[in-house]
Amino acid sequence: MNSTPRIAIIGGGPGGLTLARILQAGGIDAVVYERDPADPVRDQGATLDLHPEYGLHALREAGLENEFWARARPRGLDMKILGKDATVQPQDVTPEDDTGRPEIDRRALREILLDALAPDSVRWSHGLTAATALAGGRHELHFDGGAVETCDLLIGADGIWSRVRPTLTEAEPEYSGISCIEIGVPEAHRTRPALAALVGRGSMFALQDEKGLIAQRDGDGRLRIHIAFRVPEDWLATNGIPYDQPERARAAILEHFADWAPQLTDLVRHCDDTIVPHPLYGLPVDTSWPVTPGRTLLGDAAHGMVSLCWGVNLAMRDAADLARAVIGAGDDLTAAIAGYERTMRERAASMVKELEGHLDQGTEPHRVRNIGDYFRRMAVHGQQGSGPAPSTDRGLPPVVADRPTKIDLNLLVPLSALLTERSVTRAAERAFVSQPAMSTALAKLRRHFNDPLLVRAGRTMALTPLAESLVDPVKELLGGMYGVLDRTEEFDPATSTRTFNLVADDYVTIVMLRPLLSELSEAAPDVRVSVTGVHTGMFDRLRRGQSDLLIWPPNVLADELTSFSRGDLPPDELVAVVDGDHPDVGPSLSLEELADLPGIGIGSQAVPWSGFTFGEGGVSGRTVAMSDTFVGAACLVSGTRMVAVIPRRLFERLGHAMGLRAVPLEPPGELTEAMYWHPRNTADPAHRWLRERIQEMASRR
Repeated sequence: MNSTPRIAIIGGGPGGLTLARILQAGGIDAVVYERDPADPVRDQGATLDLHPEYGLHALREAGLENEFWARARPRGLDMKILGKDATVQPQDVTPEDDTGRPEIDRRALREILLDALAPDSVRWSHGLTAATALAGGRHELHFDGGAVETCDLLIGADGIWSRVRPTLTEAEPEYSGISCIEIGVPEAHRTRPALAALVGRGSMFALQDEKGLIAQRDGDGRLRIHIAFRVPEDWLATNGIPYDQPERARAAILEHFADWAPQLTDLVRHCDDTIVPHPLYGLPVDTSWPVTPGRTLLGDAAHGMVSLCWGVNLAMRDAADLARAVIGAGDDLTAAIAGYERTMRERAASMVKELEGHLDQGTEPHRVRNIGDYFRRMAVHGQQGSGPAPSTDRGLPPVVADRPTKIDLNLLVPLSALLTERSVTRAAERAFVSQPAMSTALAKLRRHFNDPLLVRAGRTMALTPLAESLVDPVKELLGGMYGVLDRTEEFDPATSTRTFNLVADDYVTIVMLRPLLSELSEAAPDVRVSVTGVHTGMFDRLRRGQSDLLIWPPNVLADELTSFSRGDLPPDELVAVVDGDHPDVGPSLSLEELADLPGIGIGSQAVPWSGFTFGEGGVSGRTVAMSDTFVGAACLVSGTRMVAVIPRRLFERLGHAMGLRAVPLEPPGELTEAMYWHPRNTADPAHRWLRERIQEMASRR
């Protein structure tokens, strides 16, 4: 890749701005071209709730998490769900510990991202009119007003009506079947306190009869209201509502809600004069394009779906992944883009599948998780009716609705995760599903057991007595189920094309994995092993299934390891290594003598090492330098009077070539490493085969 590539990002929404910020932080120039002026008249849209694995992940990558939290509003339980008679429905869709998706106004998020960019990074009032491909993947860009620019990489981050997408694919937006009219009540807490109380601090849904009133409170106190209808595509233009005549428009809209409770229709009756109609569109779920040098898409431009919450979250995660791909592209930018596009499509397809998997719950109000969820269900369900939610027994806890008559075995895994983690957020990570999916599962489980299962205890969540009684039986049941299923599975290393993603330190890589790979070239020629060094995100990657195996000392950062399955490897003796000509070190070293020598520590502030054991104590002394690897420490020792402590088997492979000498320690020390994996992989024959091979390599001397 050109050492100073010129990157053009079309679209200054959250996705485009996030991409520019991460690229610039990585030392790569990026310019954003936005069609709107610097202070757009166009409204920036509704409040956003950012998800930990999507929008919040991207902000962490951008180094803006602190700025975000300074302006965010924790969401918690701020949701109301009503029928058209204004009766509050059972709110079992929002678990009490669901505080992991804070809200922020779009304008505030936009300001955070803009403030973090280099000066003149955004070219305002630059609407793209044409893009001409040049040699080597470069492009010539033409904008409104006659401006012409060139770039090495063109990225379309310009939404569902992207001007870049037509240069890659013929896919066009399709009408979802849903049309909205957006209205608002400014400063409702002051001007209309009754409406402010109706909506609450967060969101309110009044949903029934294939339409809905959905209100959110913005940071400035404005109530933003979406009036949603399932109607033909031309309905907004043919319904006779005069949007530019507010009084008549309000009256015409109210005719569609004649049998709705007046406290709900007051949202329309008292709105201001800004009335904006807009139909909802999405892209076909199979939208794709061939890898094209110098050109790609992100966010709604690539996979627009009918949702008011997922679009920004997916776009920001796309931006983070694309930025990392470009930063690490080396000389092959096209290959980096291909890898990004593959991951991006898989993520979008997984989200579509997950949302559609929940559509059997219909559009009843009490089963809706958020605005985007409701709109998507309306779009897919067609003309299926949406009656009032089932009534509940007033003698039951408020989270309980009618108990299902069928047992859904798919709930066993979420139940196990919830009982183990006692948190919806962590349970979702453990089960490799999104937080909304785990919230839905908890709602079903609460209805099935007629019990809340999780209740608040101070600032944490606790299991109810019934839930406590389920812990051991569920663990035993799942173990037996995996054992039964394991008997039907086969794994043939000679024909498998499996790829394993491992995280390990340099000692494990050199002593165990390098000889393993040599043997696999014969026994499993098409099996691939990807090894990544230890890093701050390794525990999260293991939880999310992005890594298959972590090899790590069990007494280092032990609190992070409690939720994983574990297999210990044979220990290795620790030796002190010094330069071969060191004049002050004899044939052995006591811990006191070791402590008096200038030493090289292993680890970093992010990934500390404290796991060396010597009898009852550990290593202490004069640390004058640090290395994050054993090999790095040994290299620093060579030619100096410093000392480092490393495993003997690593010294045997590298030490003599470095001119080092191994010195036994008194008392002897040892390093134990262990394999860690997600429990769902315990019975996987391929995974077990890999663990057994590593165990064999670790046992060899």
